[in-house]
Amino acid sequence: MTPEGFHIERVKIAAPGRVQRRRAAVALILTGLASLPIFHAVAQHARDDGAERAAYWSVSGHPCQLLAPERFASVSTPPQVTAYDGTIYQRHGGAMTCTHRVETIGGASVRYPVCKFTSPDYLAVVADGRQTFYDLTMGRAASVAVVNGQVRCGVSAKFAM
Repeated sequence: MTPEGFHIERVKIAAPGRVQRRRAAVALILTGLASLPIFHAVAQHARDDGAERAAYWSVSGHPCQLLAPERFASVSTPPQVTAYDGTIYQRHGGAMTCTHRVETIGGASVRYPVCKFTSPDYLAVVADGRQTFYDLTMGRAASVAVVNGQVRCGVSAKFAM
């Protein structure tokens, strides 16, 4: 018996497990959508960092000025000698740091050493049995790459280590 004017209607209520799964799915989708800008920013930062690193280690700028072997040998103090990945670097002054780069050259992936020098006066590089001498006086910094036995030296912007 229901009072006059009242009507009882049956409403189907979803099972509690089903509601919880639906809410969890909606929350997961919203969380995923909200995190997309963060993932994009992280990926962009990684791309920018990679491009910055590639620019830092590139051998660009003016080619290093060649030096006569006699002038290198005439310096009264012995050079600092560093062997790195089969290449010997001899320098009078400055500091150095090295890494490896990988590039596609002629359709093949090539891994090669690159070294940066902070203002050595003179630099000698021995690669594949050939010795090349460079004059970097006047505080010039340099980047040197040895790709397939060929030495490339470029005057680079000054940098701090």
